[in-house]
Amino acid sequence: MPKQRTITIPYKFTPRDYQEEYLCAPQKFKVAIWHRRGGKSKTVFNEQVRKTQLPELAGKTFYYILPTFSQAKKVIWDEMVKEHVPKEIVNKMNASELTIYYKNGSIQRFVGTDDYRNLKGINPIDVVFDEYQNVDPRAWLEVVKPILSQNGGTVTFIGTPQGHNQLWDIMQYAKQNPVSWFCSVKTTDDTNAIPDEELEIDKGIMPESLFLQEYKCSFAEGAGAFFKNIKQCLYQADDYADPKHFFQCGVDLAKYQDFTVITPFDLCTFEVKTQERFNQVDWNFQKLLIEANARKYNNAQLKIDRSGVGDPVVEDLERRGLNIGDDGAVVFSTKSRRELLDNLSILIQQNKIKIPNDPELVTELEAFQFVLNDHGKIEVKGRKSIHDDRVMSLALAVHGVTTPVYNNFNDDDDNDVNNQSFDKFAII
Repeated sequence: MPKQRTITIPYKFTPRDYQEEYLCAPQKFKVAIWHRRGGKSKTVFNEQVRKTQLPELAGKTFYYILPTFSQAKKVIWDEMVKEHVPKEIVNKMNASELTIYYKNGSIQRFVGTDDYRNLKGINPIDVVFDEYQNVDPRAWLEVVKPILSQNGGTVTFIGTPQGHNQLWDIMQYAKQNPVSWFCSVKTTDDTNAIPDEELEIDKGIMPESLFLQEYKCSFAEGAGAFFKNIKQCLYQADDYADPKHFFQCGVDLAKYQDFTVITPFDLCTFEVKTQERFNQVDWNFQKLLIEANARKYNNAQLKIDRSGVGDPVVEDLERRGLNIGDDGAVVFSTKSRRELLDNLSILIQQNKIKIPNDPELVTELEAFQFVLNDHGKIEVKGRKSIHDDRVMSLALAVHGVTTPVYNNFNDDDDNDVNNQSFDKFAII
């Protein structure tokens, strides 16, 4: 008779001292805010696998939640499941649903909060929120929290600081309730998990505020913010089109559930006018709205996203005689989007433009953050739960302009911009 192999859970995981502290903490609710590459995901994943095998929890359901489904697959399913879940305890795995069915009846699911409402109706006994700073907080407050209150379940939140958002809030609550909540905040100084020479390299290539956020767990507001100086650029915008001014309109076209946004930009005053935003409108009516805005703002130069569905729209607008030109139609790509955002960031940081004091626009701008991807590269991303159409329309509106255009006629002249040529004015 073949000798049975002894399986130890956690499997193929030897915790460091600070990870052991988390694993041994007796509290039902836990918060672990550790520096990047501190092993927080590996630790809490192995802890949840251990819980699935406890006799008193056999047959229960466990959820591991990340900001998006694709992250759940890439970060956990494709890496940690393969390494730390021994096949001897598994009945079957469903890769399309990212679900493990264990032999003792327990079920472990890995999901995202792309749409937190999809979580309604679940009944887990234990939940992990990974990268909670980027998770839609309604998943916890409206769905998971009421369930665990009823069934007496447990929950863990882990992440890296990103200003005073939901991760900051849950950390403060945990610190104020130490009897039932365990809270662990660890920097590279606490763990010594990353060699000093590697930290020096990252420190040299990263913005200081981002380095402090990612490795020293700094919760400084706006530390990883991509757009700086937003509040200093705000003003009470209107939709007045001065007949003696030139305008450029940025148009971000709707994609699926997104919104089409039109942003007029006064090239003489460098003031962004009131944005127009709409969705669930057929393409023919959208083209009429775009044309009406362009005509209103003195036959404005259009800067428009022509990616995908935008291509035929651009062609129709050109046939209508609108001012688009060769450089007016922009194909969105990773490179072109970053160039648009970089230009907008510089204009805002240097206080060169005035933008509408619109809470929705400000929220979108504040959502853009410097982040480190899985390969250690710095990227710029918005939060998944927040639209970015207002920002991208604004970025298109100010694309290619750095110096105000000044007209060469007096206010009492009879001529207006509609009778002037763009060739008389330089957009530098």
